Amino acid sequence: MSRLLVLFIYLLSYFPFFILKIFSCKLNFLNRIFFQYRKNIVQSNLVIAFPNKSSDELSQIRKSFSKHFFNVIVEIIKMISASRSFLDNKVRIQNQQVIDRYAAKRQTILLVFGHFNNWEWVGQKLSIAAKQQVVGIYKPLTNNIFDKLLKTARIKFGAIAVSMQDSMRYILNTQDECQIIGLIADQNPVVNSSTHWVPFFGKEVPVFMGIEKIAKKMDYPVIFCNMQKEEYGKYTIHFEVLVENPNETQEGEITKCYFERLEKQIKKVPSNYLWSHRRWKHKREK
Repeated sequence: MSRLLVLFIYLLSYFPFFILKIFSCKLNFLNRIFFQYRKNIVQSNLVIAFPNKSSDELSQIRKSFSKHFFNVIVEIIKMISASRSFLDNKVRIQNQQVIDRYAAKRQTILLVFGHFNNWEWVGQKLSIAAKQQVVGIYKPLTNNIFDKLLKTARIKFGAIAVSMQDSMRYILNTQDECQIIGLIADQNPVVNSSTHWVPFFGKEVPVFMGIEKIAKKMDYPVIFCNMQKEEYGKYTIHFEVLVENPNETQEGEITKCYFERLEKQIKKVPSNYLWSHRRWKHKREK
């Protein structure tokens, strides 16, 4: 079954983009009428994140999120077969001089972002535009067939995909190279007694400390990737330096700074965040 679905997705990616837009609208309609994908989780997350918004406001965000969610799905499908020129035209970098400055110094940087707008297109755009080697740290999917399909799409323009499990080994082995190492750090880690917690929309959440550990160990600057949607299928990227000298920061400061910036980004356009992920499912033991 998985192989047939992967074949369908692969063939679907060759359809013209305007056809995929129509397909996205149909998916959203069917979801609203029949499936309502993770509606309760989305609603619960929105109530936690925006306790002062009315039920009508939350309902509107949820509906806009659903439309955006299915748009992103077909955009990710399209990237499987998309050409360089297609991706180059769909994503525009506003201030490439920020990353070029580090390339000139042969300084590796950590590029951090969240599940906001089309995070998959960030890596593809950078693979085309950046002077540095682009490396994406990723969490493998449980389905090996889908994982292989997505990984193939991620690396087709020259990026390198490294699993979270192998990331530190890879970074140590390539520390003499000039790279952009991309990480998405807003997922839930395994929670135990040593888990670090930070405020996120006023509630403490468990967090991965990978960004901070890598930044401090390797003395790599941390850059935030602010991706904004201009219209359907078109985005801009603006780079912001979060931490220039990581070894001058206090413990937990880099991680806290990342989540504060991500929260600010989400509040600007709430519907473009991945609310179907159970971000607040864990509670810290007192």
